[in-house]
Amino acid sequence: MEEITLGVGLVIEIGLIIATIVIISSHLRKNSRNNTNTKLNEQYYKSLFEENPDAIFIFDLDGKFLVANKAVSLYGYSVDDLLDKPFAGFILPDDLERVTAHFMVAVEGKVTNYECSIFDKQGLQREISVTNIPIFVNEEIHGVYTIIKDITQHKKAQNDLVEAEAKYRSLIENSLVGVYIIQDEKLVYVNPRLCEMSGYKCEELIGLHVADFIYPEDLPLVTENIGKRFSNEAGTIKYEYRAIRKDKSIITFELYGSKIIYNGRDAIIGTVIDITERKNTEQMIKHMAYHDQLTDLPNRYLLREKLNESIKASRQNNCHFALLFLDLDRFKAINDTMGHEVGDKVLIEIAERLKTCVHEKDIISRYGGDEFSILLPDTGEQRASEVAGQIITKLSLPLTFHHHELLVTPSIGVAIFPTHGESFDMLIKNADLAMYHAKSLGRNNFQFFNEELNKNAQHELDMEVNLRKALDQNQFVLFYQPQVNLENNEIYGAEALIRWMHPEKGIIPPAAFIPIAEETGLIIPMGEWAIRTACKENKKWQDAGYSPVMVSVNISAKQFFQSNLVEIVETALSETGLHPNYLELEITESITMDVERSIKTLLELQRIGVKVSIDDFGTGYSSLNYLKRLPIDKLKIDQSFIRECPNDINSNTLVRTIIIMAHLLKMKVIAEGVETEEQVSFLLEQGCKEAQGYFFSKPLPVSELETNYLKKRLEK
Repeated sequence: MEEITLGVGLVIEIGLIIATIVIISSHLRKNSRNNTNTKLNEQYYKSLFEENPDAIFIFDLDGKFLVANKAVSLYGYSVDDLLDKPFAGFILPDDLERVTAHFMVAVEGKVTNYECSIFDKQGLQREISVTNIPIFVNEEIHGVYTIIKDITQHKKAQNDLVEAEAKYRSLIENSLVGVYIIQDEKLVYVNPRLCEMSGYKCEELIGLHVADFIYPEDLPLVTENIGKRFSNEAGTIKYEYRAIRKDKSIITFELYGSKIIYNGRDAIIGTVIDITERKNTEQMIKHMAYHDQLTDLPNRYLLREKLNESIKASRQNNCHFALLFLDLDRFKAINDTMGHEVGDKVLIEIAERLKTCVHEKDIISRYGGDEFSILLPDTGEQRASEVAGQIITKLSLPLTFHHHELLVTPSIGVAIFPTHGESFDMLIKNADLAMYHAKSLGRNNFQFFNEELNKNAQHELDMEVNLRKALDQNQFVLFYQPQVNLENNEIYGAEALIRWMHPEKGIIPPAAFIPIAEETGLIIPMGEWAIRTACKENKKWQDAGYSPVMVSVNISAKQFFQSNLVEIVETALSETGLHPNYLELEITESITMDVERSIKTLLELQRIGVKVSIDDFGTGYSSLNYLKRLPIDKLKIDQSFIRECPNDINSNTLVRTIIIMAHLLKMKVIAEGVETEEQVSFLLEQGCKEAQGYFFSKPLPVSELETNYLKKRLEK
């Protein structure tokens, strides 16, 4: 029993020992783990302290540096530079009081955060963010942890941003251009200049939908461009559109815009410039460039554009259009007799009458001078004829200016696209040819172009070239038609008549080339040649012993009004030695259109002794008032009046009246185109003592005049 008891006691003792060992072992293992954790934690804190990128300090309660990590080197300091020194020496003076207050709050046990400025070791100011953390040991505060973060660049960026925003806002608010931001097709920002331009207040524009102020016709353009910018189809877009001001007037904006993020969402920012005045000026300049200043009708440049558009449209639609080319008959006479002021008023009235003859889509153009053109889109020969006829009717109604009644008639040429031409130049040319054909048929009518006119035009061009050659190659000669004294049947003078002796075609009559010479201006050198040649041949006859005769030379209106006519005559007389008494210049009634210039030239001719007669008298438009003022020596009665004498009472009356008037004005008078003895008797009875015509002789070359008249006269 004792053995059993001893055994049990041993087992219990051994168990207690083992338990004690286990407990002691477990306790030892626990202490070992705690030591390891402590060391590990210390290493964590040490790493966090030493390797922290921010500077960390431990201050005592008096604000002296106790410990610092190596991040202080960022400010140029070493740890030794700081130990046992108060922080106050590093703080910007302006911030010291505030920083000290924050430190004392930490000493009292509260965490504080603030910003201040310090000096680094180089004396430069640095901006920092500070966190003060009280250090508790056994619930007592033994110091202060301080963590500082360098925010110098951050503060600078903030300041720069504030400055930039201030500059931007000042720039925007005081900008001379309008600035806007659009989001969801509504205005969310506008500057004062945009308000000024639009006439709205800022609060009235904000929230306004673009459709509320964009001109309706331009709204699709604006909407399309806004969509392009939102979808990144385009970067910055520039375009023009019209807007409606608050007062409902229309202004034109030039807009620049691009996509931005505004309040976290897509938006459009841009600028607008009011270009209304510029556009108006451009429109005015364009209008002036494309419209006639006097009548405000389109000019030839706009006509070219519109006609080319009609050509394109007509080709696409396979249709016709008509071009009417119109010239006012004898308009120059109105300008010359009544002045350009009246002439301008006539043109304005003609333009207004033309407008009543066409549709709104038709285009009337003042092509130049007294020429007008009318473009009739989608028009064939029938309507062209109707419009041309209506124009003739309207324009032929009398015009009254300054108590004068004027009659202005048109000659109209018509060309049809594409039959008469497929280009602007060809249509104008052919309509112009048709217009001249209308003039040749007596004016006040219209004619369509045909190929025969083209041939005639080419013939006239060829004629002009050949006329120039004829002048250079001396192909012209003078024929002379004797002028007879009816009382004694003696020749006393001769009219010099120019003839063209073509080397291949023979004699070409004046009617075939004089009109072309007049139109091209070649009549002037031809007239100079005729004056020199007549003087030369007349002097030659006198030198040959023939009795002196008067030679008359026809002068065109163009030659009469050239500035050096008197000089040309004086030179011809001087070079040939002919006495001025034996030269007579025949002028037409058209010189009375500029009576003041005419009088001056006639007085100069009278001064040098040259005689002057009015040819074809009675067929022109000369005023008797002007006639009495002109220094004229002789009137030549046109052959159209003589032709019916003495059988037609009206012709007799006209001839008798002209003769009486000439005598009363102390002028001589000569009848042209005398062909019968009865006419000679009638003229003698009326007191007309001079005549020429086929009854006496046709125009003769020099040799025949000498043989048939001058020699016989000498023999008598």
